[in-house]
Amino acid sequence: MKLYYSAEIADHWIGEDRHGALVVWPAEPRGWTHRTPYTGGKRPLEEVSPALARGTGWPGALGGKIRAPSGAPSKPVGVRATDDERAAWERAAGERKLSDWIRDTLNAAAAATPSPPLRATRSKGKP
Repeated sequence: MKLYYSAEIADHWIGEDRHGALVVWPAEPRGWTHRTPYTGGKRPLEEVSPALARGTGWPGALGGKIRAPSGAPSKPVGVRATDDERAAWERAAGERKLSDWIRDTLNAAAAATPSPPLRATRSKGKP
């Protein structure tokens, strides 16, 4: 399901319902209950991340979990940290959410790390 933003109605979301029809609803908690058919043009619409509509009740908001652009769901990763480590991470994150800073930092480190060479595998007893 796709979510759209329009500067013309900035306090509302425009998105697809379960049948693919475009609807508009207030960008507020439980705003989805006040949805109406969208009758405007598609040209002024800007596609945005479905996660932005979390809390409105829209079924396309992906259950409140961040997803990759491909639509793959994310899964939590537990990391144990001391109070000092967490405080240092929060200082480094500044105004950003700590989870967003951690994700971006780890993704940047992973992208900068060369992949190990692939090893040839052999079945037992076969050349």
